[in-house]
Amino acid sequence: MKISTLISCFVLLALITQAQDIKVPTSSDIQASQQAMGAAVESTTTPVNIGGLLGQLAGNLSDDAFTESFKEKKSDFISEAGNIVNPEGASSALLSLQGGLVPSAMNAGWDAVKDSWIKDANTANTVKSVASLAGTLESQISDKYFSGTWATARPAWQAALSALSK
Repeated sequence: MKISTLISCFVLLALITQAQDIKVPTSSDIQASQQAMGAAVESTTTPVNIGGLLGQLAGNLSDDAFTESFKEKKSDFISEAGNIVNPEGASSALLSLQGGLVPSAMNAGWDAVKDSWIKDANTANTVKSVASLAGTLESQISDKYFSGTWATARPAWQAALSALSK
């Protein structure tokens, strides 16, 4: 029994000597932590703006993708898109964007889905449906009409659409 007690004392002594000081947080530490958590929660819960995503899509397309009349209003379209606050406005902007694309900017498969897409866009009344339609439109635009930075921006853009599609 003396040996086990002696071993226990050595183990306890070893643990005590290796123990780290535990810092008890002060009230200012707790307040700073709460502020940091609030900022983190706020940044992750900020709603995605469907209009902003439409503007980003238009901004990443070369002018060659657009009709002459849309080219003239492209910068206005992009800035106004960020102010869209409802699904109907987003649907209207999406239809305007699609209507401003030259036929050669679209992939060969677009003709098979175009009529159905336009019908759905005309009746879209939720952000979810507009986001889905925007993803379909983007996927049907020929890669050669996108700016070189689109490959980098596209995953985040698609993730934002996906978040809105839920």
